[in-house]
Amino acid sequence: MKVTSLFSLVAAATLVSAGEFFPTGGLPDVDFVPGAYIIEFQDGFDYTKSGIFLNVKIDLLFDIRHQFSIFNGMSIQVKSGHVGDDLAGLEGVKSVWPVQILQLPTPKTSNEDMAQPYLTTAHKMTGVDYIHETFGNTGKGVKVGVIDSGIDFSHPAFGKCPGETCRIVTGYDFLGDEYDTTRKIVEDSVPNDCNGHGTHVAGIVGADARNIGAPQPFVGVAPEVTLGVYKVLSCKGFGPTDVIMKGIERAANDGMNIINLSLGSGSSYRSNPIANLAEEVTAKKNVVVVAAAGNEGYDGIWSVSNGGLGAFSTSVASFDNIAGDFNYFTYNGKDYPYRPSLNWGKPLDLPPSATLVPVLKGDGSLSNACTAEDYAGYNVTGKVVLTDGDLNVCPLEARGTAAKNAGAIGVLHRSVPYGLELFNGVDGFQMATIEGHAAAKLIDDYQKGPANTIQWSPTKKSFVIEGGGSPSDFSNWGLDGDLHIKPEISAPGGNILSTYPLNMEGNGYYVESGTSMAAPYVAGAYALLFNMTGGPLPAPDTRRRFINSAVPGRFFNHTKIAPVVKQGSGLINVQNALAAYTYFSTNRFPTTDRIELLDSVRFAGNIDVTITNVGRTDTVYDLRHEPAESVISYRDGNTSPFNIPFLGDDVATVTFSATEFVVKAGESFTVNVQFQEPSTGLASEFPFYSGYIVAAPRVEGVAPVRLPYAGVKGDVSKVPMLDTKAGYPYFVIVNNGKAQRVGAGYTIDWNVDQPRIYTRLGSHTPELSIRLHDDAGNFVGYLDTPGGIAAKPYGRDKDLDLNGNPAFRITSWRDGMIYTDLKATTPSKAPPGKYKIVVAAQGKLSQGAYPGDFEIHEVASITIV
Repeated sequence: MKVTSLFSLVAAATLVSAGEFFPTGGLPDVDFVPGAYIIEFQDGFDYTKSGIFLNVKIDLLFDIRHQFSIFNGMSIQVKSGHVGDDLAGLEGVKSVWPVQILQLPTPKTSNEDMAQPYLTTAHKMTGVDYIHETFGNTGKGVKVGVIDSGIDFSHPAFGKCPGETCRIVTGYDFLGDEYDTTRKIVEDSVPNDCNGHGTHVAGIVGADARNIGAPQPFVGVAPEVTLGVYKVLSCKGFGPTDVIMKGIERAANDGMNIINLSLGSGSSYRSNPIANLAEEVTAKKNVVVVAAAGNEGYDGIWSVSNGGLGAFSTSVASFDNIAGDFNYFTYNGKDYPYRPSLNWGKPLDLPPSATLVPVLKGDGSLSNACTAEDYAGYNVTGKVVLTDGDLNVCPLEARGTAAKNAGAIGVLHRSVPYGLELFNGVDGFQMATIEGHAAAKLIDDYQKGPANTIQWSPTKKSFVIEGGGSPSDFSNWGLDGDLHIKPEISAPGGNILSTYPLNMEGNGYYVESGTSMAAPYVAGAYALLFNMTGGPLPAPDTRRRFINSAVPGRFFNHTKIAPVVKQGSGLINVQNALAAYTYFSTNRFPTTDRIELLDSVRFAGNIDVTITNVGRTDTVYDLRHEPAESVISYRDGNTSPFNIPFLGDDVATVTFSATEFVVKAGESFTVNVQFQEPSTGLASEFPFYSGYIVAAPRVEGVAPVRLPYAGVKGDVSKVPMLDTKAGYPYFVIVNNGKAQRVGAGYTIDWNVDQPRIYTRLGSHTPELSIRLHDDAGNFVGYLDTPGGIAAKPYGRDKDLDLNGNPAFRITSWRDGMIYTDLKATTPSKAPPGKYKIVVAAQGKLSQGAYPGDFEIHEVASITIV
C-alpha cells in the first residue's frame, strides 16, 4: 500500500467540529491490531471526491487498510506512533475506534450437545415445518449474506459447486488462511472454510439435503435461498473489525437482502463501528441485519453482544432444542436417556449382574458420594451406583474415583439441576449422567425391586429433553447500556445439528450450541417471509412482524414467563408471522415494536399502542397484560451484577383505556396504556421488570400478537459502576518489572516508575475517566494513556476472563502527560507538585455533570518532582 502523509493532503473543504475517540483498549480477552484505527467522517464530508479526508494539524504517516463506501470512513494503519485521540481531534472526523480482533465465541453446551438432535425438531418448535409442507415456501429467490468463516463449497447440501445447481452465487475471502500465524491479510476470491463455524451457520440458513439422505433428509430453514459467503474470520475464528465491516459492505453492495452476523463481543453500547455500519446498510440499502446476542449468559445482565445493537438490527437469543437422539438404558420397563463421560465416549456396556445401587444419606436423600466414607455400609462390588451430581459439592470425576475404589463397575450421576451434564470422567471407567427428574423414579423402582437389572441399548433413540424448549442458559442477558430492549427475539440455538466441512469431524454434519446458531435461524425465517411477500420488506416492518408473533417461553420447571431481558419477545414462530393479519405497534419512534419504560427517574409509562387489522373481516380484540419474572442483579452490596441473577415477582401494574374493541378490516384502533412501576422490589436493587401487552383476536385458531416491554425500578444513574467489593479501582507502580501498591505521598520517578490503574467495571458507563487533581482538589487534567485521553465510554467487564479469574482492565499513565480538557488534542507534562489520582465513572443516562453524576474514587496521592 502507498504510504501517505496527512500533512501533504491539505486542501480546501468544508470542515466541521472535531470527533470522538472510542478506545476499547484494556478490555480482558480482547486483542487489537497495533496502530490500526477505523475513522468515521462527519455526514456530508466526502473524502473520496475531495481527494483529502482530514484538515491536518500533525504530520501523520499511514497506510490505508480499507476504504468503505456505505460507511463514511476508512481504516488506516498509522506509521508514526500517533494514537486515536490525535485522529479524533482533527476536523472532519466524527469518530475513531481502534481495530479490534474479534474471536468467535466458543460453542456452548446446553444439556445435550453431543447428542444428535435433528433440525426437524427445531422446525416443529417454530412452525417452519408447516411453512415448508403446506406452502412449499423454501425461501427461493431471497439472498442471504453469511459474514463468517467461509463455507465448504464441496458440501452437497449447498448444491454442486461450482456449477449451475450451486446456490452460493457470490462471496469473497477478505482474510486468507494464514492469518492466524502471520497476522497478514491475503485476500482471495474463494471463501473456503477452515474453521467450520461458517459452514454450520450457512447450513442452518439454507442447506438442502432432502435428496441426499445423510445423516437424515437434512433441511435448513430456507433450503432454496441464494447464498453470498464472505469470509472475515480465520481458521481459529479471529477477525479484525474493519475486515468484518468490509464483508458487511460487500454483502450489501452485492444485493443481499439479509445479512447474518454470528459474531460480536459484549459491550452493550451502540457506539461501535459494526453496529453503526449495520444501521447504514439498513438505511441506505434496506438490508435486514441479524446478529447473535452472545454466549456469555453466566456474565449476567448488561452483557448482550454489540453486533446487533443497531436500532433496526435484530439481536437474537437462544432456546434449547426440544428433542434429540440419546444413548439410553431400560430399567423396570422404562427408558432413560444418558450422556456417557467424554473419556468413555461410547455407549455403556455392563453385564446384567451389574444391578443398580442408589447411594443414600441417612435421611434417605441421594448422596453425592464423593468420598469412601459415603460408601460405608454399602456393598457395591460389581454394581452400578447412582449418586447425586451437585457440582458445588465435588467434581463428577471425584465421585467416579470413590465409586471405583469402592468396587463399583459403573456410575450414574443425577444432573443438577436438570439436563444431562457434560463431564470428562475417569479413564477406563464407565460413567454417565442422567436427567435430574430420572433419579427419583429409579430410586422408587429400586426400592420396589432391588434385583431389577439394567438393559443397556447399543443404539440411540429420540427423547424430549429436560429443559428443551426453554431459554438457553448460555444466552446473553440484556438490556443494552441505554436500557433499550436487546435481544429482540429468540430462536433454536441449543443442540443444533447442521452442515460441517467434509474434511473435519462429523462426516459433514455436526452439533453445536450458541446464539451463533439462533441468529441464522432468524435470517432463514426472514427469507421465508420475503419469499411469501414477493420481495424484501422494510427492515422495521420485518422485525416487528416476528416480534409481534413470537411466543414467550419459560425457564425449565418455572410457571411464570421468563424475562424479556433474556428472551426478547420470545421464541420465533414462523407460521404465526407469515399468517399474521394483525399488526401491533406503538407511537414511539423509531422503534415502534417494543415499549421501553426506562427507569424510575426517567419513567416513560404513558404510551399509545395501535392495533391494525390487515385482514378481510372486522375483528373483535381483547387486550391484556402478561407479566414476566423480574430480574434482581444487585443485592447485599454487590458492586458487579450477579452472574446468575435472582428471579422475582416484581410486576408492573398496567391499565388500558379499552380492553375490548372491534377493528374494522383495513383499519386501526389506538389504545392508551398506563404503566405503574412494581409496588414490590427495592429500588436499591434495581430490579428489571418486564412482560407483554397482548392483543388477542376472537377468531378460532388465530394466534395473539404481543409487544414486549421492560423497565428498571430505581435510578440507574446510581447503579454501581466500579466493582469496589472486589477491591477496584486501585493504583500500582511498576518498577524494574515488579508491581506494587504504594502508600500515600509516593514520589514518582519517571525514569523507572510506570504508574498503572486497575479497574473493573460492573456496568456500562458513558464516561470512565482518570483525572489528576492538585493537593487542594482542583482539577488539573485527564491522564494520557496508550489509548489516548482517559475519558471515554466503556462497556462492562466480563465476570471471568478466559482463565477463570475475575476480569479487569489495566490503564497505564504515559510519562506524566495529561490533557487539560476533553477538547485538547495534544497532551502536556504535569508540572511538579502534590496530586491526587481520581477514577470517576459517569452514571447511566445521567447528564455527565461532574461530580454529581459520577461515582468517584481517589486511588492515590502522589508527588511529582
